[in-house]
Amino acid sequence: MKKFFLYLTPALAALSLTSCVPSWDDKSKPNVEYMPDMYRSVAYETYSANPLYADSMTSRQPVSGTIARGDKVYNDYDRLPVMDNYPSTPEGYEKAGLELKNPLEKSEANLAEGKRLYENYCLVCHGTSGQGDGPVPSNNGPKPPAYNSDLLKTLPEGKMFHSIHYGKNMMGSHASQLTQSQRWMIVQYVQTLQHYGEAAAAPKDSVQTTVSATK
Repeated sequence: MKKFFLYLTPALAALSLTSCVPSWDDKSKPNVEYMPDMYRSVAYETYSANPLYADSMTSRQPVSGTIARGDKVYNDYDRLPVMDNYPSTPEGYEKAGLELKNPLEKSEANLAEGKRLYENYCLVCHGTSGQGDGPVPSNNGPKPPAYNSDLLKTLPEGKMFHSIHYGKNMMGSHASQLTQSQRWMIVQYVQTLQHYGEAAAAPKDSVQTTVSATK
């Protein structure tokens, strides 16, 4: 008897649930919708007519002068295919060193922006003064050479630009983070670091010269 009621109870429950649903004879029409607000939005669809606007367009045009989110404002130079003739090869690197020249004027504004960009993108490896003592190599392996070392002191600006664009050795490419103009600003600032320490050494040299002359 207990087994009878054990099977009867779920059977009656299933029967009661199915009896609540009317027969669906017309397959061309939707059946009962229990929660239509879940998939029938109260908002206007993108291409539907909208009575709130005079032109009835739900999809609105952006305000004049709007810049798409994530896009950069490029000047004419930044749109030029500057690196097309300088591939990521040893030959391209050497050619860039001979031919590529900084098109930006040397100014305090460009130098200040170059310093800001350097501190954002380069300092972590190359260090504040370009000595290769940034926090990343200090904790994780070999350091990049100092900009004022014999290896890099006379490095041409074209090779610097090529390295920033494509990457060099353990340094990755920064082409996606920096516009061409921004890369040249960094190059302009790095050129000051190629002479790091010289200004401080000059007075000492002059003092030694003066002492020698008086003897």
